[in-house]
Amino acid sequence: EVKRGEGLLNKVLAKKTFGIIGWGFFAFVAVSTIAQQIAVTLAYMLNGGREDLSGLATYFVSFFPLYFIAFPVLLLIIKKLPKDDIGKKDIAISTLVKCFCMCITIMYIGNIVGTGLSSVIGNFFGKTSNNNLAELIMNTDMVGTIIFVVILGPIMEEVVFRKILIDRTVKYGERNAMFLSALLFALFHLNLFQFFYAFGIGLVFAYIYIKSRRLGYSMVFHMIINFMGSVIAIQVANSFGEDTVVKLQSGNPDMVAAALTPEVILSFIYSLAIIVIFFVGLAFLIAGRKEMKLDVDGAPFTRKEEKGLVYGNVGMAFFIASCLVMMVLTTMAQLR
Repeated sequence: EVKRGEGLLNKVLAKKTFGIIGWGFFAFVAVSTIAQQIAVTLAYMLNGGREDLSGLATYFVSFFPLYFIAFPVLLLIIKKLPKDDIGKKDIAISTLVKCFCMCITIMYIGNIVGTGLSSVIGNFFGKTSNNNLAELIMNTDMVGTIIFVVILGPIMEEVVFRKILIDRTVKYGERNAMFLSALLFALFHLNLFQFFYAFGIGLVFAYIYIKSRRLGYSMVFHMIINFMGSVIAIQVANSFGEDTVVKLQSGNPDMVAAALTPEVILSFIYSLAIIVIFFVGLAFLIAGRKEMKLDVDGAPFTRKEEKGLVYGNVGMAFFIASCLVMMVLTTMAQLR
């Protein structure tokens, strides 16, 4: 009877905890969206009514409301939820290497799935689906991209979706905490282009944090991946411009030699390295994922109970539904 009573109390506390977290993240998204619209309007007015904001200004009106207005609201809602006090633990270097390789594989596969699905939707409506974030990054000064996308973004997102979220949910099951962290992280991006790879690498980031309780690992991984996608990828694409490709395909030794600049050679080496890492990561995903065990001491709830406790509450339902609606609206707005 005592065990049955403790189990029932645990379920009540779990459902209440996940419900409060759902409301907190719902408020996080709602407040950030409203604050960003206000910031955009003010920037539009200060710019003399012109919509051609600079890349730095666009980054600022996106990030400032998100992390300096909406983030405190999230903390206010969930700050009283008890945190897990387990200290830092050791994690093998080999495990970190495997996780990094898997992140690269997941990033490219997820990007292909997201871009492909967006293209299918665009074709269905007879239009082209544009990745607005990619366009912003390509047309913005690199310094701004490094500050906001490579440094500030990963720091704040890892604090929110790993540290704050997992510390308050891991006692209800490591698997639950990992999947919830990844799902909320993916939904928060509010677009199909990023959803799939954000969910995949979110799983790996959450696993690393759960096993080590060191936020620095996932934070550095996040920064490296954002740097690869927003800085290096653009440099590689610029290296293989139309003129360079024509020279390389000409078969003329002099033209080929002229095209093989240091930038082109470095880009080629980088591309080969990424291909190797991709297939290594794919091998780890297929063969090595079984070694990445969670809930080794036993999960506190059954799989059926977990779904109802984690996602079957009003707060979490509101958050997920609002993100899905905004994702649909964003997808439609990106059609040109």
